[in-house]
Amino acid sequence: MTEEYTLREKVFRTFLKQPSLGPSEMAEHLGAKYNSVKAAYAKLSDEGLLMRRGRGSYSPNVPGILLHLMDRVEAQEKGSK
Repeated sequence: MTEEYTLREKVFRTFLKQPSLGPSEMAEHLGAKYNSVKAAYAKLSDEGLLMRRGRGSYSPNVPGILLHLMDRVEAQEKGSK
């Protein structure tokens, strides 16, 4: 079964595998529009999953990613009770 991901999810998953990709390289890699990819990076930064280091330069925010995962697990556990 093939999973369908949003552009934001594709950007995040690809970034975690290739963190040297900035928005323009990511857009080319994914065959997506630059402005859409740039917006995905901005959203991921706003959510605390990426940290902006400079113009077109990002790094994973490991504490933010872990907290996000913990929140999701907790929400699923509460939903299954």
